[in-house]
Amino acid sequence: MIIQCNSVKIRGELLQECKLKEIGHSAQLLIIIVGLYILCLTGCVSIPFQKTALVPVELFDPTDVRQQFAGSLPSEFQLVTTIEFMYKQRSIPSAIGYIAADIKNKSFTVVGINPIGGCTLFELSMEKDRVDCRFAIEEFTRHGDFANVVADNIKKAYFDCIPAADANVFKKKYTIIFRQPKVSGTMEYVFAGADKVLIEKNYYENNRKVWSVFYYEYQKLNKKLYPAGIIIKHYQYKYNLVVRLLEIRA
Repeated sequence: MIIQCNSVKIRGELLQECKLKEIGHSAQLLIIIVGLYILCLTGCVSIPFQKTALVPVELFDPTDVRQQFAGSLPSEFQLVTTIEFMYKQRSIPSAIGYIAADIKNKSFTVVGINPIGGCTLFELSMEKDRVDCRFAIEEFTRHGDFANVVADNIKKAYFDCIPAADANVFKKKYTIIFRQPKVSGTMEYVFAGADKVLIEKNYYENNRKVWSVFYYEYQKLNKKLYPAGIIIKHYQYKYNLVVRLLEIRA
């Protein structure tokens, strides 16, 4: 269920909407600072989202599945989420995240806000693979190239969600899998459920899984689908990114 937060109190004060700088084609960005304590997922083994119910896919046509899902995705969106970074078993504090994305033009802005104090933790944008880190607290910048890591994860989660028309297709009992070459490896898209949605993306190099993105609890607004839960796992560098959807501002 999507939580739509229009007014809450933070330290006894009413919620304030913060205007950000314009990006891309002069889209005005708004951040909602939500007065919520975020449940820490460190050490949590169970998945914090409900998995898509599986059904037999024998009668599903892969071409129809691909086209139907492609038509259900928004080309532009603004989302309010919670974001948690987990790096080598260490949890970096949760944040309220505002993401404004333009899929067609390959651009986005993401801002992280402290859910308790309301201060900005980071703000960065990407336009056609050029990342601009406008601000990040020292705690984050100590962990390597923070800006590019965040931008790369946003791309993994929200971009490139449709397999190519000529991708190889494999059917299992409950899933339809599309595979295609990507960079120096192979990208895999896994579709499942009665609604034929993307539930998983996997990237392989040298037959080893490098990273995965898992999608949960799709919500529909204006005939477009938005995953309410996303988990990104990077197997080589041992970090996860957990994203919970709070509000759609499509």
